[in-house]
Amino acid sequence: MSCDLTCIITGHREGRLAVASLRSFWAAIDAARAAGHAVEARLVLDRPNPLTHAVFEAHRKDAVAFEIYDHGDQGKVRNEAVARANGRYTAFLDADDLWSEDWLVQALGFLEGAPETHIAHPAYNYFFEQQATIFCHVDQESDAFRPDLLRIANYWDALCVCPTAIYHEIPFCDRDIEAGYAYEDWVWNCETVAAGKVHKVVPESVLFKRRQNNSQTIKASASKSLGRRNPLTDYTHPIYERSATEG
Repeated sequence: MSCDLTCIITGHREGRLAVASLRSFWAAIDAARAAGHAVEARLVLDRPNPLTHAVFEAHRKDAVAFEIYDHGDQGKVRNEAVARANGRYTAFLDADDLWSEDWLVQALGFLEGAPETHIAHPAYNYFFEQQATIFCHVDQESDAFRPDLLRIANYWDALCVCPTAIYHEIPFCDRDIEAGYAYEDWVWNCETVAAGKVHKVVPESVLFKRRQNNSQTIKASASKSLGRRNPLTDYTHPIYERSATEG
């Protein structure tokens, strides 16, 4: 049965940290439903430890799915989960991060009437625990966006809201840190931009990102991992010609 939005929270070995994330997950869903949106929730685990599994089970509520995978790969998990999504849009949350209660309402309101190529990001990511910093997302249609910079650094976090069809068209690539490859969210951003999708910023919105010493991003950086090849790896891509002309 189709609905407005599919919300997917993915867990691994977060343990008790997942309690706050799941509470924020359901609070944002409740707010979206109260605003008149039809929302389905999917709880997804990848090689969970017993405590994380128990925490997810305790916060199952009316989720339409409780899925457990054995991938050890965030990209593969997201791809499988979104393949079963019934929503026109899909929103992701990781089980150690937090949605603001009004995030889904803001994102859906922003996307209403927008082209199906638009991807909605929060204006800010607030990083907490191991640091207290704010990351400002850049609107792709603003003067601050530069394709050359996206080629060497990531502009946007993976916890966005976008048409589910975009995830079907452009799935996340495989993560393989041992072989030197990571940053599947960054590669996805490059691939979507190259395909003509547009990353937009929802004004006055914020998500909360927990920064831990053992996070996948920290591990990837420590191992000097690279992103897989993508269309923007090639400087002959037309987007660079447009950038040079506009600049």
